[in-house]
Amino acid sequence: MLFRLLLAVVAAATIAYADPVPALGGVETLESAIAFFKAKKYPEARAALERITAAEPKNSAACYYLGQTLLRRGDERALADAVPWLEKAATLDPRNGDYLADYGGASLQLANRSRSLSAATRGRDAMEKSLAINPANLDAREGLFQFYARAPWPIGSSAKAAAQLEEIRKLDPARATALTVLAKANARDYAAAFQLCEEVLARNPDDYTALYHYGRTADVSGQNLERGLARLQRSLQLKPPGPASPTHSHAWFRIGAIQEKLHHPDEARAAYASALKLDPSNRQASDALAKLK
Repeated sequence: MLFRLLLAVVAAATIAYADPVPALGGVETLESAIAFFKAKKYPEARAALERITAAEPKNSAACYYLGQTLLRRGDERALADAVPWLEKAATLDPRNGDYLADYGGASLQLANRSRSLSAATRGRDAMEKSLAINPANLDAREGLFQFYARAPWPIGSSAKAAAQLEEIRKLDPARATALTVLAKANARDYAAAFQLCEEVLARNPDDYTALYHYGRTADVSGQNLERGLARLQRSLQLKPPGPASPTHSHAWFRIGAIQEKLHHPDEARAAYASALKLDPSNRQASDALAKLK
């Protein structure tokens, strides 16, 4: 699973770096570069941030946003290119819990891809440091939950994973439910994943998290496709409950995947296009659309 950017938390940090930086075609500030990032104009954001980091190599906020911008590039090298910048931001500003959490999350993703134990332990350590600064950082807790649940013995620990999940549940029950469903689905215990969603929906038929994850489980399992499709479509009528929630772009991607499984290529194509319209950086949707064409 992806670790989401908490822009409001770091906004104050950008003010200290608002001095003009020479740029091609005029005056450039970190605030203007971040504006490109927020507008999802990633090529423009990258060009601006690369100029700023070259001029101010100790500008932690610029390093952080450059790392985040590179992540949005979405190609095979994006993660490897982004991690050093996120690490540099965390090193320059070691008391910034968000920098540590996002560096840790990206490092864990890289470790999962490269099977690197050192990257995994660096990610874990960054998450632990983030929680020491801010115990309410749910991104860091989720990262540690994933680490301890997936890592082999002796560094993995089901007890430590359960402890992180319980802390998440206290702060954000919907997120804890999503993580539990994901864990069941990843273990191919699809019956349990569906049942967890059904229990939540019995209490609240418009629970966004349960609707989305029922649909996701239908997609990955190939089971209950029609019901999964209906629930994803219902989720599009609701607002995601928080910044860590799957977006409507994610829901459209899952709708497209289910439509493919139902042998409805035109509907799948339209769903993938809708996902990309909402988020052009949705790599899953762009890859799926390219294959479908």
